[in-house]
Amino acid sequence: MYTNTIDQKSNIIKIRRSMCEQIHVPKVIANLKIEYMTYREKKYNMFENQIPIHKDKLNDQIFNHLCTMLREGEFKPGQAVPVSQITKAFGVSAMPVREALTQLLAIGVLDNVSGRTVGVPALGLAELKDLRDVRLEVESLATKWAVENQDQEFLDEMHSLVEKLENAYKSNDIRAHIKANFEFHFRLYKQSNSQVLMEVINTLWLRVSPHLYHLEPGKDLKVSNDHHKRIVQSIMEKNPEGAVAALRDDINDAYDVLLSPFSNPSS
Repeated sequence: MYTNTIDQKSNIIKIRRSMCEQIHVPKVIANLKIEYMTYREKKYNMFENQIPIHKDKLNDQIFNHLCTMLREGEFKPGQAVPVSQITKAFGVSAMPVREALTQLLAIGVLDNVSGRTVGVPALGLAELKDLRDVRLEVESLATKWAVENQDQEFLDEMHSLVEKLENAYKSNDIRAHIKANFEFHFRLYKQSNSQVLMEVINTLWLRVSPHLYHLEPGKDLKVSNDHHKRIVQSIMEKNPEGAVAALRDDINDAYDVLLSPFSNPSS
């Protein structure tokens, strides 16, 4: 009986060994590992849909951000800005920042204060008059087309921006007023549906926006807001000539303030 039991166990071991040899257990385990790794890679591949970062794209982002800051009056005339401050703020190396600054230097928006510092250049009498005259022509055309292309959404947005300008005036916040002023004018010009006009106007505003700090809280801002209200009123009346007249008054009054130091050098 004991011999029979040993024989039975021996037979069972042989059967199991035969089964393992037939299904190649190590090979099955290896295949399972491969399948698991493939599954895990598919499940956790966080970069699968990412677009490679291109150096020129980084330059463009920095350039566009600096342009927005200039148009919104973040750079003040006479303020020296270290390149290191810009790189730190954007969290990038110096190279793409310098390449973006080179573009702004080329069009005269910024000037080299020193090898490692940039700033907004002073504008002379002839430059200011030239900028004013070009703005009067180009922005008048954009305003005329905007009134002709108006819709209710555009009108609602312009009303909201007038309210934003009024709030800045009441709080004597020149920085907030410059930003709201930029938003008002560019929303107006955008309605012209002309990309070419927008590109020209954009460059003009890069040159002049920092100098709007010469406007004084109070009287100057109130006059400016009155012109903006007239522009919106003319849009409501579908009166392009009235809107253009209000715009020209707005530009001329602002430049009267900017040009006043040249007529009163002692002041």
